[in-house]
Amino acid sequence: MNGLLFMAPTLAFAVVLLARRFPGERQLNALVARRRRRPRRAPARAIAATRAPGALVPRGSGLLAGALATRPPPLALQS
Repeated sequence: MNGLLFMAPTLAFAVVLLARRFPGERQLNALVARRRRRPRRAPARAIAATRAPGALVPRGSGLLAGALATRPPPLALQS
């Protein structure tokens, strides 16, 4: 009995899918239709691409490894 109660939501969902009714289908179709009506924005300008790259700062595991190292890594491996 416990097993059937445990499986009840899964079985109910399977019955709905076998009946070819997809939960949320109407809402998804409404979202897709609403999204299509929006006009497209103008493409981004090339100004953003011309900016100089920021300084390469170690982050994440590289930052942790640098903090825990007793000596810094060789210059050839720092980039």
